[in-house]
Amino acid sequence: MIVGLDVGGTHTDVVVLRGKEILCKVKLLTDHDNLIDTVCFGIFEATRDLEPQAIQRVVVSTTLATNAIVQGITDEVGILVASGPGINPNAFAIGDYYYSVSGAVDHRGKEISPINDEEILEIGRKLSSKNIRNLALVSKFSVRNPALEFKMRDLLADKFDNVTLGHKLSGHLNFGRRIATAFLNASVARISSEFYAAVRSCMEQQSIQVPLHILKADGGTMAQESSVQYAVETILSGPAASVMGALTVADSAREVVVLDIGGTTTDIAVLV
Repeated sequence: MIVGLDVGGTHTDVVVLRGKEILCKVKLLTDHDNLIDTVCFGIFEATRDLEPQAIQRVVVSTTLATNAIVQGITDEVGILVASGPGINPNAFAIGDYYYSVSGAVDHRGKEISPINDEEILEIGRKLSSKNIRNLALVSKFSVRNPALEFKMRDLLADKFDNVTLGHKLSGHLNFGRRIATAFLNASVARISSEFYAAVRSCMEQQSIQVPLHILKADGGTMAQESSVQYAVETILSGPAASVMGALTVADSAREVVVLDIGGTTTDIAVLV
């Protein structure tokens, strides 16, 4: 059996599936002041008549990170970008604490200019003085040589709670997108980490000792352990759940519009 949990802006839903059969479903209002209590109560109600050993896995989708971004309540992020020669790195500026720093790697992955240690440490001190706990570190061509990102991390990691390295999120040579992706990842890392850890705690209270899977934007899943480093992949988790659900009933011979009207956002997808 599989337990599915969907935490939305208005309602939280929990279902228990055996194959394609729905054995139990629970819908309750999402209490944002006591989000974890909502989740724990939902899991308890859905599984109280089940033997924990019969549950194979728990899958979670949520608009928590999506809504945080839309509502502007994500964590502040300090982002350091080493671009080297070429396009002005300030063209990709994002957030209130964006720093273009020295250091460069060329398109072959050869380091052509080193990181300035003191410059990085000074930025770290500035960010710490503003109580910013999240970092995103990106260098151009880091997918071919991430040495500069590693160097910045080594200088700063012990002073911050979450550190995102751009090359860890994408292997593509798209510098601007990698900057934005790293920034978003760092901005929701704490929110996502605390939420999924709380879901795990709720499971353990019900003696459910199985893997916890997080639905990703592409419809696949990722393990809870990966959700901190790759939190950005769960940003569209909630909307993806609607699409995956629609795929099970949609007419594959026709185009289908999936309209998901939630308490905070409305999401539209087209199945071709």
